[in-house]
Order: sequence, then C-alpha cells, then structure tokens
Amino acid sequence: MGMRDTMEKNIKVEFVSREPMEEQAIEIVERKGLGHPDSLCDGIADAVSVALCREYQEKCGVILHHNTDKVQLSAGRSHPCYGGGEVISPIYILLGGRATRVFQGEEIAVDTVAIRAAKEYLRNVRNLDVESHVIVDSKLGGGSSDLIEVFKGNRNEIGNETAEPSVPMANDTSFGVAHAPLSETESIVLNVEEKVMAEFRDQEKAIGEDMKVMALRERDRITLTVGDAFVSKYVDDYDHYIETKQRLREFITRVANDYTACDVNVLVNMADMPG
Repeated sequence: MGMRDTMEKNIKVEFVSREPMEEQAIEIVERKGLGHPDSLCDGIADAVSVALCREYQEKCGVILHHNTDKVQLSAGRSHPCYGGGEVISPIYILLGGRATRVFQGEEIAVDTVAIRAAKEYLRNVRNLDVESHVIVDSKLGGGSSDLIEVFKGNRNEIGNETAEPSVPMANDTSFGVAHAPLSETESIVLNVEEKVMAEFRDQEKAIGEDMKVMALRERDRITLTVGDAFVSKYVDDYDHYIETKQRLREFITRVANDYTACDVNVLVNMADMPG
C-alpha cells in the first residue's frame, strides 16, 4: 500500500464571515510586470530551482536539498536618448541560498546549472542583451548538514526497491499560501498588465517590460496609476513619447472598462517633467 493510502488526512474547513472585498469602501491592488526587478528576482529563483531539480533527478535519481530564493539584483546604469542610448554599466545579479553539491562522492555542477538557468530566464526580457547587459554570479552555499540528513530520510534508502515510501519529512516551518477568486479590481490590474505586454507592446516597441500597475478603488471610482519605462531607442523624440503615452493611456482605459462599470481614471508615468 502506498503512502497516499496510509497517510491520515489532516484537513479542517472553517467558515469565515466577513464583508466581501468588493463591498468594502477601499481596495488597493498592485502588480509588477515581468521586467520589474522584484519580478525578475522571483522568476530567476524559480527557474534556478527547477533547473537544479532536473539536474538532481537526472544525476542522482532524487531531488536533493536546496533553497534558491535569495536572489539579489543591483541596478546597472544606462544613458537613454531619443532614438538610441547605451548601457554604461551592467546589471549585477547574485544567486544566493543553498544547494547540495556532493552526492555519493560525486560533485554536482550547481553553479553552472544555476547561472545557465538564470540567463535563460532573462532571455524572456525582449530588449535585454543577457551577455553584455547582465552579470550573473552564483554564491550558492552547500546544503546544511542537518537538512541533508532530513532529505536522506525522505529518500528511504535509494536503491532498495522493496522499501515502502515513507512520509516526507519537512525541512522548515513553512506556512501554506492560499488563493481566492479575484476581485473586480484585481482582475483589472492583472488584465491591464498582461494585455499591455501581449497586445499593445506588439503595436508599439517603445513599451518596456519594467511596468507597475496600481489600482485604488474608492467605492465605485477606480484610479489606475501606471509606471512604464519606455525603451529609448524606439522613441523618436519628445512628441513621439507623449503620443505613445497617450495611446497607452487610452488602451489601458479600454481594457479596464471591459472589466468594470465603475468610473476609471488612468494615470501614466506621472513623474514626467515637461520638455
């Protein structure tokens, strides 16, 4: 009998009574786009973990202990100008955390796998030259000896085909993450960011992926504040920038109105200085 059949289920369901979000007077929602530094770090951390899992499965037959969620990004420097621009100093990305480096006496190429995975993920950013605009460094430490022993218990004597699977042992006091149906405001923010990237960006190359969308709903009035870093080599001049920004504002307004009957006001790149 397998582990799923022998484990006692520990599930408790409790009714939560509170005013639904859409009936509350104030709601604030924010989403960061693919090219936002926070999103880049999250995406890289996931990509590195997936790559290590594959490497461990292929080389060792089991997923070994690793934590790759400590990614740091230090901003580079650029000199933007209408119709061009250049990167003066590259972005620096540091991969931190832990990963098991040795299995049954054999070295595992942890750093090589991690750096390759990070660079491959960064190729999703359209205007980023991964080889010249970014430096990726790995400082993944070895797995904790205590936690390695925990994972050894999970493996239940690799190679023993007659062994029954054991109950997996936890290596941390991690808490679960839940999900509920999106509110109307959340749907607006999600669809604005996704449709700008999937649709409007194909019409206008100047739209960058470093984007942030924040919605403030005050009863039946919604203010959408959008920040998007335009790509200067696709912006001819100041008038072209203003025209593109206005077209972006109109596009976002149409998208938002598809998901709500509330009054919607869209603000784009409000920190701009005239001229």
